[in-house]
This record gives sequence, C-alpha cells and structure tokens, in this order.
Amino acid sequence: MSNNKILNHLSGVQKLFEVGIIVSAFVAIFITLSLFSFSPVDPSWSQQQWVAEIQNSGGRVGAWVADILFFGFGFLAYLIPVIIVSLAWAILWKPTFSFDIDFLNLSLRIVGFIFTFLSLSALVSINASDYHYYPSGGLVGDILAQSMLGFFSLLAVNLILLTFLISGTTLLFGFSWIRLIDGLGEYAIKFVSWLRVLPNTIKEMKENRSENDQQRLLEKEHIKQEKLERKQQKQALKEEKKLAALTNKEKNKTKVDEKESIQVNNEAVKVVNNTEPTIDFSESLDNKNSDNQDDDIFIDSVFVDKDDKELPTLNIDNIDWQTEEHVVEELKIDNADLTPKTTNAKVDFSHLPEHARPVERFVADSNIAPLPSIELLDRPDKQANPISQEELDIAARLVETKLLEFRIKAEVVNVLPGPVITRFELDLAPGMKVSTVSSLEKDLARALSAMSVRVVDQIPGKSVIALELPNRHREIVYISEVLDCKKFHENKSPLTMVLGADISGLPVVVDLAKMPHLLVAGTTGSGKSVGVNCMIVSLLYKSSPDDLRMILIDPKMLELSVYEGIPHLLTEVVTDMKDAANALRWCVGEMERRYKLLAEIGVRNLAGYNTAIKKAKAAGEPLLDPLWKPGDSMAESAPELEKLPTIVVVVDEFADMMMIVGKKCEELITRIAQKARAAGIHLILATQRPSVDVITGLIKANIPTRIAFQVSSKIDSRTILGQQGAETLLGHGDMLYMPPGVGVPTRVHGAFVDDHEVHKVVADWKKRGQPNYIQEILAGDADLDMLLPGEQSDNEEEIDPLFDEVVAFITETRKVSISSVQRRFRIGYNRSARLVDQLQAQGVISAPSGANSNRDVLAPPPIKD
Repeated sequence: MSNNKILNHLSGVQKLFEVGIIVSAFVAIFITLSLFSFSPVDPSWSQQQWVAEIQNSGGRVGAWVADILFFGFGFLAYLIPVIIVSLAWAILWKPTFSFDIDFLNLSLRIVGFIFTFLSLSALVSINASDYHYYPSGGLVGDILAQSMLGFFSLLAVNLILLTFLISGTTLLFGFSWIRLIDGLGEYAIKFVSWLRVLPNTIKEMKENRSENDQQRLLEKEHIKQEKLERKQQKQALKEEKKLAALTNKEKNKTKVDEKESIQVNNEAVKVVNNTEPTIDFSESLDNKNSDNQDDDIFIDSVFVDKDDKELPTLNIDNIDWQTEEHVVEELKIDNADLTPKTTNAKVDFSHLPEHARPVERFVADSNIAPLPSIELLDRPDKQANPISQEELDIAARLVETKLLEFRIKAEVVNVLPGPVITRFELDLAPGMKVSTVSSLEKDLARALSAMSVRVVDQIPGKSVIALELPNRHREIVYISEVLDCKKFHENKSPLTMVLGADISGLPVVVDLAKMPHLLVAGTTGSGKSVGVNCMIVSLLYKSSPDDLRMILIDPKMLELSVYEGIPHLLTEVVTDMKDAANALRWCVGEMERRYKLLAEIGVRNLAGYNTAIKKAKAAGEPLLDPLWKPGDSMAESAPELEKLPTIVVVVDEFADMMMIVGKKCEELITRIAQKARAAGIHLILATQRPSVDVITGLIKANIPTRIAFQVSSKIDSRTILGQQGAETLLGHGDMLYMPPGVGVPTRVHGAFVDDHEVHKVVADWKKRGQPNYIQEILAGDADLDMLLPGEQSDNEEEIDPLFDEVVAFITETRKVSISSVQRRFRIGYNRSARLVDQLQAQGVISAPSGANSNRDVLAPPPIKD
C-alpha cells in the first residue's frame, strides 16, 4: 500500500510540473506580445497619461509590464520570455521525477546566468543608443556601466565586460573552449591531409575514366566485328544459294525445250508449251526483311509441266519494289543464261494540280555522304596570341581612371576578352545612375582612343553594367569552326543555323523553327549579305531536300543567284519583283492547303503531320489525301499522303520588293508571319534600308526575332530593335541578335563565308540531284486562280459613277487637277484623286510632268451639235 501511495504522490507532483510549464509558456507569450506592441503614449509606471484607447495588445497590464521591463533591462527585455521558457523547461520538465539535485552544478549555472545577464546589459548600455526614452541597457546596465566608467576607461570597461560575458556563458552552458580549439585543429589537420591526397585522387579518377573509355571502345569494336561477321555470313549464304541455283540449271538444261519462251506482261503470265509457273516469294521476302542493305533480291521459281517434271530454277534479280505493280515487260530464256529485263513506266502528272501530284522524293547517291563535308570550307589560320592577364588588368585600371575623369566612380569587377571586342563589367558606386554613363559613349570613345564604345546598361542576372571596347587586332570568325562545334551537330532541328560567335568566342547556334521568322537589317557594307549567306549555308549543312525546300528572292540578282540549281529550291531564284509577289502569294495558298490537311488529320503542326504519316506507313495503312476530289486526277482513288518538307523563304532586299509591289507585298508577308509557323513556312527578310516605311509596325509586330547590323543612327537602331545600340557596332558582321521573348539583345560577331566556299557547297549539292521546280509559283500573274480569298485583281477596279461626267468636264475645259475636280463635283479629296488616277489609266490624261506636275488632256474635245 505504501508503494502505491508513493506512485500517486509522484504522479500528482508530475502534474503540477506540467501545469507550471503551461503557465510559464502563457506568461512568456503575454510578455512577448506586450513588448512588441509597446507604445510610449499608453498609461504605465513611468507615463501617467489618459488616452481614449490603449494600443498595447496586453491591455493596461501589458503596458505596465512592458514599461517596467524596458525601464529595468532596456533591449534585454526581449530576452525575458526566452529566459522564462528556458528556466521552466530546465526545472519543471521531469518525465521521471527525482529529488536528486547536483547543487554545485546548479550554483555554477546560476552564477553564470548572473554574470552573462549583467555584463550583457552593461555592454548594450555603453555601445547602443537609447530606446525611446529608456536606457538601452536598462536601469541595471546603466548603473553598472556608469559605476565602472568612474574607475576605468571605455576600452578597459568593454574588455572587462567581455571577460565576464565569456566566463558567464561558459558557466551557464557548460561550454568548453579547449574542446572547441581541439576540434577545430582536428578538422584543420584532416583538411590539409585531404588536400595532400587530392592530386592523387584526381589522377586515379582520370586513370579509371581512361580505362573505362578504353573498355567502351573495345566493346564497340567487338560489336562492330560481330556485325561484320554476321553480314559476311549472310553474303556467303546468298552466294551458296546462287551457286546451287546455277548447278540445278546446268543439270536440268537438257530437259528444257530451246524454243520455249516465256512472256510476262502487265495483265498475266503466259507460258508457252503448256507450262505454268509456280513462284515462291517466301524466301525472297524473308531475305528482304532480314537484310535491308542488300541490293539483290532473289525469287526462286520452279516451273512444272503437265508431267510434273521439275524445270530449271529461275533467279530474278534487281526487281524494283517501289512500283505499285511489279511489271515485267519481257523475259527471255536461252541456253546460256536467263537474264530478266524490267522497265519502269514513268507517268506524266503535269496536267494535275499541285496538291494532287505525287511527291518526287529526293534520292541521293548511296556512294556520296548524305550531307556536304566540312572540308569544303576554309579552315582558320593559326590564332593570334591571346591577351595576357597583365594587359587586361592595365586596361581595366585605364577604364576606371577615364571614368573618374567624368566623375563616374566605378570598379571593374570582370573582364571578358573576345575575338573582336573586350567587355568590362563595372560595379557603379551607390547613387550613380546608368543613364549618366550611357550619355557619355562618344566622350568615352574619345578618351579611350577607341573607334566606338557601347554601354550595356542591363545584363540579365547581374547587378553590373558593361563597357564593350574593340580589340586592336580583330580576329575573323570562320564559318567552318562554328559549323564544326558540338552544339550544331547535336541539334536535331533541320532548321538549325549558325550566326557566329559571342563576345567570349563561343559559337552562337539558333533554331529558325523557334523564331519562327527573322528580320535582318543593316547599312551597306555592314555584313548583312554575308550573314544571310552564312544562314543558308548552315541550312544546307543540316538538311536534305526531303526536310527543307527554299524560295530565294534576290532583287539585286547577285547575292543569291549562286544557289541556282541546288535540289532544295522550289523554283528558280526570283529576281523579278512581280514574280516575288506571286511567290509570296503561292506560299500563302500552300499555307492554307497545309492547314486544311493538318485539320483533317487532327494534328497541330507540321512535325505532328509527318509523324502521323510515318506511323501510318509503318503500320501498313498509309493515309490518303482528304482534300482529293474525283476529277482532280485520272486515278480512281485519292493518292497517298507523303512527307511535307519545311519551306524557308529568303528575301535579300525586301525594301525594293515593297517599293515595286507596294501594300500587297506587306499584306502577304504579314499573313505568312502571322500563321505560317505551324504549317512549316518560315521567312528570313533582309534589308539595307531600315526605315519605318519598309520595316512597318505591322511587320515588326509579327516578326519578334531581329538581327541588327551596323546602322548610321539611333533612329534606325530603334526601328529595328526598339532600342539604341546598333549605331555603335563595328561593322563587318558585328551584330545585335534579339531572340523572341527577350528584351535584351545579344552581341554576336557574325561568321564569315567566302564566295568560293559557297560555290563549293553549291557544286557539292548539284552532284547529288537536280531541283524539282514548281512552275505554278511564278505563274500567278496570268492565273486568276492564284488570287486569294478576299483579294481583287488590279483589272477589276470599279469605275467611279462620275467618270463620264468628269471626262466631259475636262475635255471641255482642257484643264485637269485634283482640286478642280473636287470643287466642280463637290466630292472629297480621296475620291477626286482616285478619279484622276482612273483618267490616267484610261488614257484620257497624261502623267504629271514638270515642276508643277501639270497634266495634259489627251482626249479630243467633245463634238458640238
């Protein structure tokens, strides 16, 4: 019974301790709220003021508590709730109650707490400013600090108080400084030992990596050897079959009538002398499926006569399996050899519309590589010696000095040397505006003896600005070194293009499919045409005619005519601007046709369409043209759909095209730019006249990706990029590239491709195949069917109802002007001008001539009755 009473007693004491912890937590929370919501205007122990509403969260009691604690302990009052919770936890938290107490340890901790609290109060009182009207260390810290300052200096008081603080924390927390020093020394020794063995570890890792690489190479060579052996075994098996077939033929040759002949036509197989062929295709198909790289396909045929006598085995080689019906025109058998002859009849589809014609796929010679070799291009000469770190440091100090002359305090934090320019990243002093530096571009160029200085006022991801200064010796970025980079080879897109190198010399590779259209502008001699040639050459190094077709428009008749005859072209290089308008109109019509196909198949873009076509063919159920109608062709059913290539339209100088064709050209470009991305049609527009009448707002809104070469003024730069900067470029391929969705352009040094390199690449592609031109692309001027929905022919303009009256008026007065027609018939200026244009078009009046733009009346005067 006594044991139960003791347990019950312990349980009751344990409950009281838990209640004490709860009460202590409540007191700590109440004090914390009171301290953080303290207001000096609340009535308290030191403030007797009546207010309408107490602002303290603890009410009147909270205001008194906060005032007393701040008055007594200052800033340390915020530690009071922490101390209360800590003491309650240390004293009252007893999962297993025991009266065993270490009084020595408890006494030392109490002494340590007193030393820590008093020394910290005095330190705060000396070194911190007052809080409201209370001492920062409270009354306790203030008294202690003032008392010590009467005997010691300020420095000595701080040292004494720090000594008490460190000693008090050691006693309070039981902390051992010697153990800390020993631990730090141990970790330092381990770190030094690790640094010593680090080179050996790295060397071992490299050796292991090289061993793994060698192992992988050996495995690859083993796999290649196995494949070669299997191929040789298959070839030997085929040769054995050939030999067996020839042996059979020699044995049974005497049983065959020499006059027997076999004629195979498109309708049936007729056999002379009452022999019927029995052809076994199983082995041939197995051979075909098992080895797709074999050129020869064997069909073993056994002829049986009426007496069931086996006739010679027939081997037919090189049958064209691409034809829809395997047609053998003539087969002759003689005593010496059985030689099959097959011919493929080529059907003329020129009378069919473009969308109903079967696609003539590009077939490259198997002996030629699928794409041109990089060896056709010039390799760069030996690179110049790079700039040393000492020279970069001297240049950085020079930049800082010149900026100080203009009262701009900045520090060069990073230097990035490149092949053409060197970028100095600057950290401006606090309060210094970026606009101050940007406005001094010309002055800085003069002070630094540079051709031009470009200030980059925003670098993504950094809080610095940059100055870009040209190098003394400019390096040429060759297209061969950019095309030979890893980034270009690993990009799977057929529209991958190279632009050049960035400011650090790294290659810049872009994807036209993601742009999806590109606007290139710059003055004459800035490297614009070389940049366009570099883009086209990179496309030729990435795509075959199956994946990419192009329309090249060259008003200057010099830049793009070199590509005439490559198999990628859809039509001849366009040099007449009226033909250029027809080509754009054809592109719009092709875009609409492709969108109908995509909608019928249920895909969203050209890549999905080609994938669906490929999967359908692989499944043995090819898709038929859903837009085909009876009468479109002589076939009884719709043709099969084929893979559609991407179309890229390159216009070298579209300012000349807009000047000749006018508003209609802008409308066609805008329609293509707005919605041709999913259809796989992309534009590259280049111009040397970056004015607002050429690069209109409508074109800029639909072509977000732009490249600006050197221009003559800030206005031209804003026209192209929407911001200045292109006027400070160095020319000769130096450009600013604005990717889609990015507000900050990237400076790129364009790659250089020489004319003889372009000729080599073009000649290499001409060896692989001939172009398959579509005549309808340029025939739109005479074909009214090429007019798009909603478009009206120029000849169909309606004659104004007042036309006859105006003719009578001017033939009678023998004078004509827009204002006179406007006054006489009381019409608006626009209608009057349109009437005068119609009079000129009908030959009634002449074109304006002379300084005053006078017109002559050509029609005779009216005959009076």
